[in-house]
Order: sequence, then structure tokens, then C-alpha cells
Amino acid sequence: MTYSARVSRGEKLREPSLRDELLAMAARPAAATHADRLWAILDDYECWPGIRLVGADGEEAAWLIAQLGDLGLQQRCLELLEIAVEGGDAPPAHLAALLDRVRMAEGREQVYGTQFVASSVDTLEPWPIAAPETVEARRQRVGLPPLAQQQAAMNRRYRS
Repeated sequence: MTYSARVSRGEKLREPSLRDELLAMAARPAAATHADRLWAILDDYECWPGIRLVGADGEEAAWLIAQLGDLGLQQRCLELLEIAVEGGDAPPAHLAALLDRVRMAEGREQVYGTQFVASSVDTLEPWPIAAPETVEARRQRVGLPPLAQQQAAMNRRYRS
């Protein structure tokens, strides 16, 4: 079953209290205690807190916390998130963004072009992208907008 099919079915959550906790943590996703708690959640459940477990908004909250965690947490989340995406339990775009973030932290080229860095005082540019000639096809496959569209949105947000 695909991610969109699972979301549209509106399956009952297995852990609504965990969802509530993740949503509360997402209000301050960079807090060190939240990264520690996400580690514990991954240990306790031995899986990514996906749609079936915590709903789409709970999954997104966990993803946001992972994005702002340290590299070790991001790498651990990446492994479990990949399995969740394969099972239709998380959006592929979340996996793409986390993969790019991990690759950037490791000093490697990103795959999907989701991570940006300041190139001058007033603009953001994507971190170097592997095989940039095919990045749009990769982005489309995971549900990301065209790179130019994301870059324009990032620059509008950055300038605000």
C-alpha cells in the first residue's frame, strides 16, 4: 500500500499518546532532551514512528526532531525511516530530505537537492548535488517540487 493510500484510509492510531508527545516536542524540535527522547522511542518500538503508529502529523513531528538532531540520531532514523517508506508508513519526501541532510553532514553530495547553504549575503544555494542533470526526476519520484521552486521558497523565507 502506498503512503497516500494509507493516509487516505484514516487507519486508527496504535499510539495516540505517543503522537501527542511527539507533537508537543515538535514545538521545540531542536531541544536536546527531544533528541534523547526520540532515541528512546526508536529503542522502545524498534521502528520508525510512522503513520500507523502515530498518524501523519506525529510522523512528521518525529521527522522534524530527527532533522535537527545530531548526525548519529539522523543516521539511526534514516535506517528506520527507509523501512517505513518502503512499507508505505512514511512519505518518501521525508526520507529524501533526511538522506540529503546526513550526506551533507558527512561532506558528501546530496541526492535530492533538499539542503541549502548561504552562498552570499542574500541568497541560498543547494549544497552540491550528485548527478544534477537527473535531480528533477529523482525529486519528482519522491513527491518534491522542482528544485527551482524550492530554492525560490527557501530564499523568500531566508530573506524574511
